[in-house]
Amino acid sequence: MLRINPFVMGHLVGAVLVGGAAGTLFLDAQAGLICAVALLAGAFVSSYVCQWWPGVEAPAWKLWAVAVFASPIMLLTLGYMVVDYECVAGIRRGWNCLLAALAIMAAGLCLLPPLFGLAWRWWKHRKVPPPATSS
Repeated sequence: MLRINPFVMGHLVGAVLVGGAAGTLFLDAQAGLICAVALLAGAFVSSYVCQWWPGVEAPAWKLWAVAVFASPIMLLTLGYMVVDYECVAGIRRGWNCLLAALAIMAAGLCLLPPLFGLAWRWWKHRKVPPPATSS
């Protein structure tokens, strides 16, 4: 049977939940599905990079940082924000800045799925005390 690391499982499930919820909340069910699949693909690539370096059992701060910045969705949104810096900085305004606003929102969404992975890893690795025996 295939055994998936708890961090990877939490990261992937978190990406589907965050993407689906955000897309459905802001637009409709079809957008929720598209956002969920996009974040899932980014989390898949990011989890693969995390297995290579720093390793899925690395300290939480290092694993979170690598998981966030190895996501192709995060890299694309950061690149778009650099290209359209006038909208991000507030120098230019209007409907032309709609994609920059979406890029900022997508970058914010990319911060959450690794937290699901870290939480699931913590939950699975915690030490459960033995049941108390009554005398």
